[in-house]
Amino acid sequence: MDNITRVGILGMGHVGTHVANAILYQGLAAEIYCVDALEAKVVSEVNDLQDAMPFYPRQARVYNCHCDYEALLDCDIVVNAAGHVAAAATNRDGELFVTADETKKWAPRLKGYRGLIVSIANPCDVIATMIWKLAELAPNQIVGSGTALDSSRLRHALWEQTGHAYSPSSITGWMLGEHGSSQFAAWSHVFFGATPLAELERTDPGRFSFDKDAVEEAARKGGYVTYEGKGCTEYAIANAATELVKAMVQDSKLITPCGTLLPDEGYYDEAGHFTSVPVVVGADGAEQLFLLELSADEQEKFHASCRHIQENIEKIRCW
Repeated sequence: MDNITRVGILGMGHVGTHVANAILYQGLAAEIYCVDALEAKVVSEVNDLQDAMPFYPRQARVYNCHCDYEALLDCDIVVNAAGHVAAAATNRDGELFVTADETKKWAPRLKGYRGLIVSIANPCDVIATMIWKLAELAPNQIVGSGTALDSSRLRHALWEQTGHAYSPSSITGWMLGEHGSSQFAAWSHVFFGATPLAELERTDPGRFSFDKDAVEEAARKGGYVTYEGKGCTEYAIANAATELVKAMVQDSKLITPCGTLLPDEGYYDEAGHFTSVPVVVGADGAEQLFLLELSADEQEKFHASCRHIQENIEKIRCW
């Protein structure tokens, strides 16, 4: 992208404001457009971000757009963080109807948009599918943050389980499927450095033969550990979303699990909705989808996850 990168943030709550700060801190944007229904909140956040401008590596302008959704049409990238986390306090699907109602307000107004969207709002896969339908955009224009976050939580859990012996950034471990309760770990593709977990289980069973179900559950429910103490999650998801924005701005061809539309030809016979599988993210958004060779058990979990997403889509379908 050119040097005048415009990023819109839709929803200036805990996550949206952290995304804005992370983008500015990494010098990824020249202009930030902040949209939120609560005007006083936008005023305060814009002022705070502008006060911080001397500490960022690149000078930028931050604009208060309040409910001017059309201002987002001029952005290169829009980050959708418009959600209601309190509704998901006890149920990962708790935000379904309230976030769907929010999406109905703005997505149709982005018809004709030529940029990219990173959608965080939950249920992530359902809302990404909804944006695709209501805004009538090309599928590659929309990337859900999806299990990019949960995969980081899996690496955290693996790091803890194996005694902090290796940097989490040296661990490859992917959660796939829904960003929700039906997500699952692709254990057949977990690596420490270049060494498969399966090989390490044979050579060092004392460290690497562990309860995989417990580690997977720690990744799946990691957000609730955070939520219990402070009523939200913010740092990890904001950084996950910012990594996707960075991949688009820098055209870095990042490979990560994130929400993408499963193609008509199918991904293990699933198609027609967004969910998280390994994707190449670059200047054109979701540029390439990888078909992982999943075990029979992993395929079964993938189908179950897709069924859950489809069930939720039917509950809010308005197209």
